[in-house]
Amino acid sequence: MRYKSLIAILLTLIIGIVIGFLSSTYMRNRKMEEFRSYASYEGFKYQALRVIDPTEEQEEKILPVIESFSRKNQELKIRYREEFITLMKDYKNELEPLLTKEQIQRIESRRRERPPADGRGQGRERGERNRDGSGPHSR
Repeated sequence: MRYKSLIAILLTLIIGIVIGFLSSTYMRNRKMEEFRSYASYEGFKYQALRVIDPTEEQEEKILPVIESFSRKNQELKIRYREEFITLMKDYKNELEPLLTKEQIQRIESRRRERPPADGRGQGRERGERNRDGSGPHSR
């Protein structure tokens, strides 16, 4: 009888931990998706309108402002990415002469091991640029 109670308590504890872990992961992923949606032109507009929830009358006045800032947000994202790629190329060019061939190989193998740009295994397969800036430009 005593073992049954102990097993029931332990089982309840384990189930609680699993449910807590899964719900925490789900909520974190949901928040990250919402955050990522601000990065796209349409996502920025959608999130802004969803949060503001304007009346029809307000929407006529608000939409041009949101669209303007959405466009600026997208341009800033593109500029940042281009500047970051340039910075990383400069970093690589300055660092490589100071390293051995083995060290360079380790850096290159580490770079190839990283997940694609969007972190879900879909970055370069969708025609996005590679980390070094090569490849098609989707915009």
